[in-house]
Amino acid sequence: MFLTLLSCVSLSLAQEPLAVMPHSTTPLIVDARRQEVRVLATYQPDKFSGFLRFVPNYHLLVWNDGKAAREALFETPVPDTALIAALEQIGAVPGNNLTMDAWDQRHDAQHPAPQTKIAGTPVEIFVWWKNLSAPKPLAELLNDPGGRGFDFRFGGNAGLIQHWHSGCLVCLYSCPGSKVGNAAYTVRDYATGATKFVPRTGFLPKAGNEVVMIFRMKVF
Repeated sequence: MFLTLLSCVSLSLAQEPLAVMPHSTTPLIVDARRQEVRVLATYQPDKFSGFLRFVPNYHLLVWNDGKAAREALFETPVPDTALIAALEQIGAVPGNNLTMDAWDQRHDAQHPAPQTKIAGTPVEIFVWWKNLSAPKPLAELLNDPGGRGFDFRFGGNAGLIQHWHSGCLVCLYSCPGSKVGNAAYTVRDYATGATKFVPRTGFLPKAGNEVVMIFRMKVF
């Protein structure tokens, strides 16, 4: 079923970067020539935070059939396994360096695993929605009181999917459940409250609107 999702759309480099957009029947676009993956998603800020959440302000993008979808800032019909395959298709290499202890031992100050930073190919994330002239870097859309920002890496973590079935494509921390995670903050940082990511009011579309999440191989 998802072979169709992962078929590469051939684009000329002379075309506009967003000439081919994902939509309801093709929610994932792989542009190998630009080393870019585009994913259709829905913005749902009301699910992202609140005292009734198990892990508030944590999940950025989650598959709508995953257990963490009820707490994600963005929800997508694209499975987390499909994102892994798509990023590998454009040449990204997963780090696969995190263990379950990175999450399970997050409150044990002496355990080293929660201090581990996610590894893998660096990835930049942009967000586009209707009427925007150009995609916005994620850093412009979220407040980060801790000030470290974002260092997204293709963690992969396919071998850990069976433990949670969270469906998490992107976490804002170095989470073993994420397929792309933020090396700027560890799970220990989340447990100790080193920062709290919050959507910037007025910089994002209305709740329920569709957006396109764009993953680009980072060029140094």
